[in-house]
Amino acid sequence: MALRSFPVLATAIASILAAPIGGPAQAQAPDFGDDSSRWAHDGECDDPRFEGEGMAAFTSPEDEMADASDCRAAFEAGRIRLIGGTAGPAPASPAGPADGSIPFGDDSSQWAQDGECDDRRFAGPGMATSLSWEHVGRDATDCRTLHEAGQVRLWDWEAARAATDCAAIDFGDDASEYANTGLCDDPRFEGFAMDGIITANETGHDASDCRRLCEMGAIALRDY
Repeated sequence: MALRSFPVLATAIASILAAPIGGPAQAQAPDFGDDSSRWAHDGECDDPRFEGEGMAAFTSPEDEMADASDCRAAFEAGRIRLIGGTAGPAPASPAGPADGSIPFGDDSSQWAQDGECDDRRFAGPGMATSLSWEHVGRDATDCRTLHEAGQVRLWDWEAARAATDCAAIDFGDDASEYANTGLCDDPRFEGFAMDGIITANETGHDASDCRRLCEMGAIALRDY
């Protein structure tokens, strides 16, 4: 169930920003179930057992344990947690582990080994034109190869925010069908208030949402 299908109030985004998900990983990951939900593979978790910024706007009991890939990816990225429980493992710092290595993961993505990096943790000219959180840590060969070639880098929230001058950005227009939903769909940006799936054809076409969220400090440029 894509978040983009429903307007999201600014107060909801503000509450997410005020209470980021974090904390130690659980000793054992939950049983995520399968992908039998009609909303599976949309980049958002629809399983009502969870809560957090990686969740769909609305959930239903029928999707319990039926959106495994989305929920597992969001849990492992630290973007959701079991209700009443602890969060998934916090994402690695933008600079990677202390030893300088990057946990690229595996090649379990359907888009693995296609010559583009589909892992949304990264940014750069080697990235795929459509990104979701589903492929985090699941396109290792492509992302490692492109990282070593200098075509992608880990996206750094702090550095991106410091380099983003909202007043200097041409946000474009509101021609996107997802304009004025409360989330930014322009793939030039990244952050807490981005849509679960971002595609190149939305570039410069969600101006009102993206301008407001940039000014709120909820998104920043992917390339800076």
